[in-house]
Amino acid sequence: MFEGKYGKYCIVDGILFVDYKEDLIFTLKVAKRIVQERMGFQHNKEYPVCCKLSGRIDSQSEARHYLAQEGALFIKALAFHATSPVTIRLTEFYIQTLNHQIPIRVFKDRNQAIQFLKPYSQRSIN
Repeated sequence: MFEGKYGKYCIVDGILFVDYKEDLIFTLKVAKRIVQERMGFQHNKEYPVCCKLSGRIDSQSEARHYLAQEGALFIKALAFHATSPVTIRLTEFYIQTLNHQIPIRVFKDRNQAIQFLKPYSQRSIN
């Protein structure tokens, strides 16, 4: 496990879990730091990623575009786990409006998010 400035990272059964800190605002600076920390933790290996969004999450346009492009490096598939209705709606909007290079979905249930990512896991390699 690794704790960065904006979240915690761990790998379980070939899936990278990222638990973002509560009430996070994704600016371009924050997005770049998150990607830097995640890629350092991954050591240039691709993983499916499950991101837990806690509390109220907001993002700036530049950050969303950065995360959809450069931020998708070394990610095989991406599942967002969120329980806040506002966060779910904003994340669904983000998914629909940006051009993503990887499979991406948002889930209310963590187990459903994991099931979505399992086909992309690298358990046999780890």
